[in-house]
Amino acid sequence: MSDINRPPGRMCVYGCNISYYTGKFETYLRYRSVPYDSAPTVGNYEKLKKGAGVVQMPVVQNANGSWMTDTTPMIRWMESQQSAPSIYPTDPAMNVLALLIEDYADEWLWRSAMHYRWSYRPDRQYAAESLYNSLMRGTMPFPRFIALNMLKRRQFFGYVRGDGVNKKTRFHADRTYLAVLDRLQAILETRPFILGDTPTIADFGLMAPMFRHYGQDPTPVEIMRNRAPAVYEWVARMWNAKPENSMPQLLTEPDNLLADFLEEIAETHLAQLRQNAVAYDQGKKRYDQVIQDCHYTQLPVSRYRVWCLEELQREYKALDDASQVRLKSWLLYPEAEIIWSGSLATSNYDPERKAPFNRGINVFDGAVPMK
Repeated sequence: MSDINRPPGRMCVYGCNISYYTGKFETYLRYRSVPYDSAPTVGNYEKLKKGAGVVQMPVVQNANGSWMTDTTPMIRWMESQQSAPSIYPTDPAMNVLALLIEDYADEWLWRSAMHYRWSYRPDRQYAAESLYNSLMRGTMPFPRFIALNMLKRRQFFGYVRGDGVNKKTRFHADRTYLAVLDRLQAILETRPFILGDTPTIADFGLMAPMFRHYGQDPTPVEIMRNRAPAVYEWVARMWNAKPENSMPQLLTEPDNLLADFLEEIAETHLAQLRQNAVAYDQGKKRYDQVIQDCHYTQLPVSRYRVWCLEELQREYKALDDASQVRLKSWLLYPEAEIIWSGSLATSNYDPERKAPFNRGINVFDGAVPMK
């Protein structure tokens, strides 16, 4: 929809209908009943670069003309404008855990989700056709079949091979999905949402991979339906969720099921954040990492993920002493020490703390980490 045709008072979300982070943000907008219109990124590159500094999904133009990017600070800012009970837990230490789960969903599950989408033939055919139909039809000077093949190669050699998934590591990318499914299935058999009776930022974060990738692509959604039906049901519940009038009833400390999930997060996501930060500090563009005895080689170093680690560290430092002690007692994993032991590198990203209204950066230099 063009700016001329967009009704006043509505934001415009530039993304697409199979986008990881667009799905996360749209779930939040539906939850808060925020009116919005959708527009494709293709054909709007210059507008997005001028407005937000970056082309990624989603980029948002507010009704007042301001631009936002990056779902984590966007949702945080929008929640700050709410008078209703927040999606962020009021218990400070539990809130840090919720933010950790969101970051894990955003930055660790991404590799596995892209692997399932572009490594399996039915999934890459579905995704390529969806992207072509929603973003590229009428914009390419060559036939459809050539555009589809170009898209498949770009995505596979970029987001799969370029991000370290190959014959030696794909078992771990597969295992990553099965591990999160099993842990969420156990949690969601006992309560409707991750931390209690209402959605928190942990739920919205997990919708990024679970909704438009694992819950939509042919191979992982079939696995989800059969292996984790409570997760399958939760995805639909989140897409249809609306705030309750009563105050949220959330955990005040992790139960055994959540603790099991946190152990998986520490062994994978926190281990990756640490090794990425070391490589960034050393000035590397590519690095090798070991996650749960799986050796990934030549991964792209991410400045953005150094910033993600800094954000978790800031959240920890902002806690009072008692809350810091509680959080440490819940995260008794060697990998978790990076949260409170000090930064290994400095990203120098968003030093003025303007996000989501700052000039954004991509997770990887060049956007697609081509191998």
